[in-house]
Amino acid sequence: MNGSLLQTLRTRDALRITSMFGGVLVPALRVGVSYAVPILVLVTTGHLELTPFAALGAFTSLYCRVDPYRRRAWLLAVVAVGLTASVAAGAAVSAAGAGGLTKVVVLAGVATLSKLLADALRLGPPAGLMFVFAAGAAAYSPQTWSGLAVAVAAAAASALLSYLLAMLGGLLHPTGPHRLATARALLAVADHLDEPGHASRRRAHAAAHQALTALRAKRGRTAIRLRGHLARALHLLHHPAERAEELRAAGRSLRRGAVPAPAHRHPLPRPVRTGGARFAELRTNALRMAVASLVTGLLAATFELDHAYWAVVSVSSVLQSHNTATTWQRALQRSAGTAAGSLLALGIFAADPSPVAILVVIIACQVAAELVVMANYGLGLTFATPLALCLASLGSPGEGPHLVAERVGMTFFGALLGVLVCLVLTNRRARARLREALETTRRATAELRRSPGDPAAREDLVRAVFALRDAHQVAAGEPLRPHHGDQEVLDCEHDAYRMLAATTAPAR
Repeated sequence: MNGSLLQTLRTRDALRITSMFGGVLVPALRVGVSYAVPILVLVTTGHLELTPFAALGAFTSLYCRVDPYRRRAWLLAVVAVGLTASVAAGAAVSAAGAGGLTKVVVLAGVATLSKLLADALRLGPPAGLMFVFAAGAAAYSPQTWSGLAVAVAAAAASALLSYLLAMLGGLLHPTGPHRLATARALLAVADHLDEPGHASRRRAHAAAHQALTALRAKRGRTAIRLRGHLARALHLLHHPAERAEELRAAGRSLRRGAVPAPAHRHPLPRPVRTGGARFAELRTNALRMAVASLVTGLLAATFELDHAYWAVVSVSSVLQSHNTATTWQRALQRSAGTAAGSLLALGIFAADPSPVAILVVIIACQVAAELVVMANYGLGLTFATPLALCLASLGSPGEGPHLVAERVGMTFFGALLGVLVCLVLTNRRARARLREALETTRRATAELRRSPGDPAAREDLVRAVFALRDAHQVAAGEPLRPHHGDQEVLDCEHDAYRMLAATTAPAR
């Protein structure tokens, strides 16, 4: 991107279908079980009114799809607690009989805090969105103080079940995430060897870094073999050769569960801990979220709609991004996905399904959404939209068409406002951050040139390159002036990669 408004608001990237290698079917089935079990228990025990709250707690299963179990253990616990707290906050507002203004302020607070949390912890999709949905659905559902504890308990129990199911894989296939991360790294390097370019090289280095990080504390024969395959891929990344098919074959083998001994021995660098984001880097996106969710909620509440929180969810969804360009892409995807999903929902409501049938549809839609959402967010919304409408219909039976119209209107309104807020509240810090990252990378390159055998200097350069990538990714999606210098970034990266290749340890 060249930073112009026209380039920032282009549509091509929003339509791209991303190919995913592994990590799709099993997480989707896990999500289905996380929804089905608590819903089935509540239906059979005669507590149908609690099923929406159980579904909100089951949002826990949407996170940490393929994270290593060590990271998953603590990060998913944070998600479960955060979702339960969001439900509690929304339900308390409803029980107190608070007006639209109070509900909007609470939702805006949840949206802002969850955005900060997601960015600081690098939470990954769906980031802070589900916290806002959980708080909004609870706030706009009829609630009493006597039923508050039971509703929150249903959400908490469902969240706990989702957590346990996600951690169960640690007993069944403890090296699964490590194998998948290594396989993806091998395939990314193979892609770069087949079609060398700046973008493919970045993807290869990012995938290799993710695999290195995943394998950092893993022990055992399988981990040793995985490190061997990763070391081979890194060697070929720095010293290209016609070995792409070798890496692809190894990657496919790892995905199937077989971990053969590597045929080559290369030294593997230590994983590099990348620096955490500073508050100054998170501030603009958090401010955008606070302003957009507050304004959207107030405007929606003015019309006293039954589901005004959908507008806040919409604006929160498109702002789960790192710059204006990705906000625009998510706005297009959310609008298109919602429109398609609304047609599907109309067909479902036309069949006049029973409450139990609606619950079955909810489970099926959630599984379907998980199967396609990583390929394209708009495709995921095609199934997530009828899910949300079916959840809402449990409290408003017979109002399907009205719910669909309200959902579409609130989605378009929230998505548009999110983009407008990004254009008004520009990220003035992005250009300065990119300039700092360029200077840091140049210094680290020069230091490694002076001390080619110093592993600390090498790690500093790797860390600087990742920081440069992050800074450029943010700045490249903002309509900044003056021009932020794409070629300057590419040249700086090229020098850094060339130095890393020159200082790679020889094979043993």
